[in-house]
Amino acid sequence: MSKLKRFFNFLGHHKYATTIVIFLVLIVYLDSNSLYNRYLIHQENCALQEEIDAYKAQYQRDTRLYMELQRDPNAAVRIAREKYYMKNENEDVYVFEDEEAE
Repeated sequence: MSKLKRFFNFLGHHKYATTIVIFLVLIVYLDSNSLYNRYLIHQENCALQEEIDAYKAQYQRDTRLYMELQRDPNAAVRIAREKYYMKNENEDVYVFEDEEAE
C-alpha cells in the first residue's frame, strides 16, 4: 500500500507535469484527430495528389494525340505503323532495339 501512496504523492507534487504529459499523449496518439493520424492522412493525400498529376499528364498526352488524329488523316497510319508495327502486304518491318535500354 505504501507504493500506491508514494505514487499518488508523486502525482500530487507534480500535478502540472502529469497533466501536460497526459495531454500530450492524448494529442499525439489517442485522439481521433491525433497528430499521428493527421500525418498518415497527409501522406495519403500526397500520394493521391501525385496520382492525380500523373493522370492529368496522361490526359494531356491523349488529348494531344486525339487532336492530331482529328486534324491529320495520315496520323492514324503513322501511329499504327510506329506503335503497333502494322504494315502493308508488300512491306517488311524491321524493328531496331537499343541494347543499352534493356
